[in-house]
Amino acid sequence: MRFRRCAALFAAIMLVAVVSGHGQAVMYKSYVFDAWGTAVPTPEPYMPVKTVYGNDLGIGNFRNAQDLFVAPDGTLYIVDTGNNRIVATDADFNVLAVHDRFEFAGETHTFKNPKGVFVTDDGQMFVADTLNLRVVHFDSQGNCVGIISDPEKDNTELFPDYFRFRPNKIAVDQAGRMYVTVEGLYEGIMVLDLDGRFRGFVGAPKVRIGFWDYFWRRIASDEQRKRMRHLLPTEYSSMYLDQQGFILTIVSGGDVNVDQLIRRLSPAGVDVLRRDGLHPPMGDLYTGYRSQISGYSQLVDIIGRDNDVYSVLDQRRGRVFTYDRDGNLLYVFGGTGQGEGLFVNPAALEELGSGNMVVLDASNNSITVFAPTEYAVMIHAALDHYEHGRYDQAAEMWQQVNRLNANYELAYSGVAAAHLRQGDYQTAMQYYKLGNNRSGYSYAFYRYRRQVVGGNFGLVMTTVVCCAVIWYLGSKMKLRPRIRKWWSESRVGVFLAGERVQANPVYRFLSETWAGLKYSKHVIFHPFDGFWNLKQAVEGNAAAATIILIGTILTFVFMRQYTGFIFNFNKTEEVNVAVEMISVALPFLLWCVVNWGFTTLMDGKGTIKDIYIASAYALAPIIMINIPATIASNFMTADEGTFYYLLVAVSTIWAVGLLFFDVIDRILFTIQELYLEISYRM
Repeated sequence: MRFRRCAALFAAIMLVAVVSGHGQAVMYKSYVFDAWGTAVPTPEPYMPVKTVYGNDLGIGNFRNAQDLFVAPDGTLYIVDTGNNRIVATDADFNVLAVHDRFEFAGETHTFKNPKGVFVTDDGQMFVADTLNLRVVHFDSQGNCVGIISDPEKDNTELFPDYFRFRPNKIAVDQAGRMYVTVEGLYEGIMVLDLDGRFRGFVGAPKVRIGFWDYFWRRIASDEQRKRMRHLLPTEYSSMYLDQQGFILTIVSGGDVNVDQLIRRLSPAGVDVLRRDGLHPPMGDLYTGYRSQISGYSQLVDIIGRDNDVYSVLDQRRGRVFTYDRDGNLLYVFGGTGQGEGLFVNPAALEELGSGNMVVLDASNNSITVFAPTEYAVMIHAALDHYEHGRYDQAAEMWQQVNRLNANYELAYSGVAAAHLRQGDYQTAMQYYKLGNNRSGYSYAFYRYRRQVVGGNFGLVMTTVVCCAVIWYLGSKMKLRPRIRKWWSESRVGVFLAGERVQANPVYRFLSETWAGLKYSKHVIFHPFDGFWNLKQAVEGNAAAATIILIGTILTFVFMRQYTGFIFNFNKTEEVNVAVEMISVALPFLLWCVVNWGFTTLMDGKGTIKDIYIASAYALAPIIMINIPATIASNFMTADEGTFYYLLVAVSTIWAVGLLFFDVIDRILFTIQELYLEISYRM
């Protein structure tokens, strides 16, 4: 199995290094994250096929271009910010129009640092003319039909005196609502009608207040609070209006949870983005892959695609991250640097033509066109088949993806989902496990368990009734005393009760050890009396304590290895038994030494052996509860996990409570010894 995994990994690495169908090798490495957040290599999903500069279009170089937009008719609009113009081209980059000046109300106007453009289905164009503090509205013929300036600029309750209407991005829905992101506006996305009347805000990001910020603000004086930094939500850096009328948005960072940087807002401003993948959609998981770049991704643009797939652009690493509707990472491509497919300051992202992706680099003043490889085409085909109910074709397509990349966990989940829809729950469970998809596995197991129990209901009920009858008859007939009497009168019982056997040191040792183990039940249910007898050496022994300690260590190893898949987030194939044993035994021994030192300082009479025995006996609940709970976890669903976690918590709390009782009992024992000594001296 390990050899096959290594072979698959080597094949994936070779696939990303070889020349693709486009006839060139790439200068970046593609990857996805596995269930433990480790970046694993994948074949390249997209290959750079063309880099376009302004001079190539015959209009002079771009300068600090900031945005791209593909209209419904396929026209590409380039916001050439530094040159104060909007350039329109077709999919082959043939220039259709250059918008750099327009007539309105008898005057000639020009743009000043425009940063965004949006075109409706009927060809109306809206330009965010940022430094002119306005939105310019053009009809389908390119004529200016309106200019929207500061909305409600005199309303100081909504807009402070220092506020300036500096629009960045624009989107217009079918109902005629205009959504505008504005620099320096923290209340969310501004909503206007087409006449420029202010209609409110949607989607204000929630502020994340840390514990220490909250603590110091609670105890600080008024003057100190004034000097503290203000916790402000960060404005949106980009947005995209999808086919369902929802707004895909990006928060550019700040006092906002990192897993909330990507949002999907309903018209009412409610975030409905699904985050059901192995990791939340947030770009890179902090460290990146084969890169010295640290810090979370700085997302600057987002686009929606077919089947609720969406892609985001990470400016910090120059990479494009693509997710499905559930937030599963499909693939990553791109990088930073100088070279084909690399960027210095990526600013905008769009989908152009039949699956091609274009990325605008504001520093290189270039547009790079990426074409999908067979790997990406198959991923999108599998999603499309599943979306339209073609589950057999979806499963087959995911199988082909797995042939290209055996480490692609999402492909296993895709195959599992297709089998689940077909009612093949057992096969679905197997593939969900390969894909480390615990929620999917839980649902498939729930359906499979119902299927098995429903098909064997008669046998199950017969077994339950027979067990109940046997238990009832056993209690009525007093079988335990009879069995005990039969054993004592049997040849083996008589032999073991003989003086010769009783005098044997090995038998005596085993008998005392067994008695010590049975006494652990009394200790955990009657801690004060039990620990007192242990200190008086009336009951218990070191051999039984050692067996309990070893049993506790093995219990933790057993839990790590054999807890049900739904609740086991460990890499079971990497479990190191020696490390697991040391991680339990070492803290236990340190506890004994510290406890002994405390007793010595208190002039107590407890020895290290007494402390060792008492502390080991306190661990008995961990063995008695966690082993059955671990076995039961293999037959539970995620919704029933509360019972499993409750049992584990009870065992831990019980053991810690017994250790506490032992310390209290030891203190009381020490006080009694001191009292008797003082009384004797007096």
